[in-house]
Amino acid sequence: MPSDKPRRSLADDERWRLAHRFLHDDAIDTVDRVVGLLVLLYGQPLTKISRLTTSHVIQVEQRVRLALGTHPVDVPPPLDRLLLALAEDREGPPGLGRADQPWLLPGFFPGRPRGTAHLRSRLTAYGLPSRRGRNSALMDLAAQMPPAVLSQVLGVGIKAATQWADAAGSSRTEYAASLSKSRRTDSEPNRPRPSD
Repeated sequence: MPSDKPRRSLADDERWRLAHRFLHDDAIDTVDRVVGLLVLLYGQPLTKISRLTTSHVIQVEQRVRLALGTHPVDVPPPLDRLLLALAEDREGPPGLGRADQPWLLPGFFPGRPRGTAHLRSRLTAYGLPSRRGRNSALMDLAAQMPPAVLSQVLGVGIKAATQWADAAGSSRTEYAASLSKSRRTDSEPNRPRPSD
């Protein structure tokens, strides 16, 4: 079990109720909607979300992709449009003016991203405890995909991804072990075998 995983996570119906609200409630600020959805749908920690830059948001023709790990993921609507809005118009907090910096979520101080404590308090105001929401998402995703895929698309370490899969009761954990073994074999130089 991952060491940062608390014992509690959100119930599935609560997680999906919150996700639906962040997806469809236009009265919620775009920053809060994006942050909430990255927690609830992609299991991203606030520390990582706060450090996302505009280069993590990739538009290819009509598709929007988000680079959270080594393989960017396709982002479905309406989250795709919300991400593009943040990437194109990154106004910092009131009083700072236009933020000419790479952060997707510009902070209160020039050159710095939005702080995690600030993001956490904003999500809490909507009834989303960020760590519990993240745990719920990771548990759900780990039950659906092999640890190696979870690691590649979400940027979770392979060891942590395997632990999440074990915690979710996934039978796919052997996939990570075989992938790891094949990578070690591929990276080792061809050594001559001792003669008989």
